[in-house]
Amino acid sequence: MTRWKAGAGFLMAALLALGPLGAPAVAAADSADSAGTAAQPADRAQNLRLDVDAMTPRVVTSAAKELTVTGRITNVGDRRVDEVQVRLQRGEPVRSDAQMRGLGAAKTDSASSPFVSVAESLDRGDTVSFKVTAALRGADQSLALAETGVYPVLVNVNGQPEYGGQERLAEATLPLPVLSLAGGPAVRRKPSPPAVTFIWPVLDTQPRRLSTTDGQVVLTDDDLAASLSVGGRLFGLVNSVTTAAAANSTLLRSMCFALDPDLLQTVDAMAKSGYLVRTAGGQLVAGKGTAAAKDWLSRLGELVRGQCVISVPFSDADLVALSRSGAFDLSPLSLGSSSVVSQLLGVQPAKDLYWPSGGTFDQRTLVDLASLGPATVLADPGHLRDRRGKAPYQVSRLQAPHPVRALPLDPLLSRSLTPSRSGGALQVGMASLAFRTLFDPRTSEQVIVAPPRRWTASESELGTFLGLARDLFAGGYATPQSLMQVTSGANRGTTVGLSYTPQDSAHEVPRTVTTSVYRINHTKRDLLEAMDDDNASDVDPTQLLAPMQYGLLRGVSTAWRGHPDRATAWVEYVDQQVAALCSKVVVRNPNRPLALASGDSPIPVNVYNGLPVAIVVRIELTASAGLRPVRFTDIRIPAQSSRGAPITAEVIRAGRFT
Repeated sequence: MTRWKAGAGFLMAALLALGPLGAPAVAAADSADSAGTAAQPADRAQNLRLDVDAMTPRVVTSAAKELTVTGRITNVGDRRVDEVQVRLQRGEPVRSDAQMRGLGAAKTDSASSPFVSVAESLDRGDTVSFKVTAALRGADQSLALAETGVYPVLVNVNGQPEYGGQERLAEATLPLPVLSLAGGPAVRRKPSPPAVTFIWPVLDTQPRRLSTTDGQVVLTDDDLAASLSVGGRLFGLVNSVTTAAAANSTLLRSMCFALDPDLLQTVDAMAKSGYLVRTAGGQLVAGKGTAAAKDWLSRLGELVRGQCVISVPFSDADLVALSRSGAFDLSPLSLGSSSVVSQLLGVQPAKDLYWPSGGTFDQRTLVDLASLGPATVLADPGHLRDRRGKAPYQVSRLQAPHPVRALPLDPLLSRSLTPSRSGGALQVGMASLAFRTLFDPRTSEQVIVAPPRRWTASESELGTFLGLARDLFAGGYATPQSLMQVTSGANRGTTVGLSYTPQDSAHEVPRTVTTSVYRINHTKRDLLEAMDDDNASDVDPTQLLAPMQYGLLRGVSTAWRGHPDRATAWVEYVDQQVAALCSKVVVRNPNRPLALASGDSPIPVNVYNGLPVAIVVRIELTASAGLRPVRFTDIRIPAQSSRGAPITAEVIRAGRFT
């Protein structure tokens, strides 16, 4: 990547395109702009699909003279399309967040390039590649850029469907940041450049480690191995920052890495020993990611050493769903697992800092968190009620033992990084970053950017985005600010509280799942109370049941939001594991009738304990006609052994009893 050279308040080099944009296509637009013809209504049926692969340059500076867009056009309709043409059009620079969010609806009739013929005819199912270039400046048939800013650029595809007229059949709107122009103006620094902080999420797309009682490391699949390897998603999240920071380490001062203890534990287990993968047929096969796991964990450790780190709850558990379920001992367990981060990476995570999925917590969860200590929530500002003053905001109306405050995330930048329908390009995110730091007419003191928790952008796209951020810092157009610097500051405003709407509630892991979690967790607690250390087996009962607890946390991971069937399947698996443990303590049936010598003779019963720990059992004899239980005595049975447990009962009639 070419580095920008800052001087005299302007930028002097171009950022080059680094790969597919994946821009979404919009078919059946409501106007056509065929050269020399009047606009016509578009056919509401989708005829063509437009996929934009690359735009060069991604950011315009004085070194650029023209804009080039490449991509593919596919006939997805039910008839042939003739005279397929493409051109670029641009609108006026955006002036507000609302205009940035509504780029797809922006007018783009300010200037345009000539139409370029792509195909004389495109039959059903056919695909054709295209390349269209437009001069950035010029009086005739160019984009006629005269000032800096972020412009909406439309890729307009026209064609003539069989039995129809010429019309616009597909389009895609791309934001184009313009920072300087050849022979024209350059962007100026703001008097007070905004301080920018990035949350950098390093989370797996879903939990993968199954709960086992025999100590084996078993994963649901081996996709994590691919993700950790060169070219994989998790590898890219780590390596893109390492590469960008190598050119200028100032970038790291703006970053806070969000890590999942479950992911770290899983990768560590993969790296230490052979692990197993459960196939679709239920077979266990050896995993192939041991080397990749070792390398990735080492790279991550080097990257985050001395940096800001946030530990999300274990497996990114849905704290609101846990709070509502009544599984009170699981929430502290999920939060306490932050110690895993320091154990494996040698870095201490930020204390009492929470980044909720969806940008908010309900009142009950806030109180639960505040009962553990002072809490700071990274919140969607749209959920902060009645804000006054500036961030950080003290939550004023919350009856809790410790204070809670909120830090608002930047809604425009955070949402702009959400993957598009066809690939997750970061062009909109880059344009939003340029707008916020350079062109936003409002004053922004603090800008906290939070990408999607399970970001799917490619390593090249991440590198392009980070390159822009790094060079904005180097040029003095923005200031890198540590999240710890923000959280350590005094409160400067207040908010009544965080709103939690029915829409937020609908996104939770559903109650059908958390009800099962509560039931299984209750059974687990009963088991733990009944278990006891056994010197002969040297197995800790807490450690024996820990996989079940962590399995329940994986069952309420925010990764399952919107996928209740997957959450249900995960919790059912844990239920089977708990049931398997319970089934190892049994009353052995002698398979023959028992004859009592008298009406008060004890009934001989033999109980077998197949668990690796001692357990205390209580036998309950159901009263029936003619048989009255007298009393029951709890019996301690050592690990892997059986014991007779005579039951005292009063027989008040002769006969046979079941």
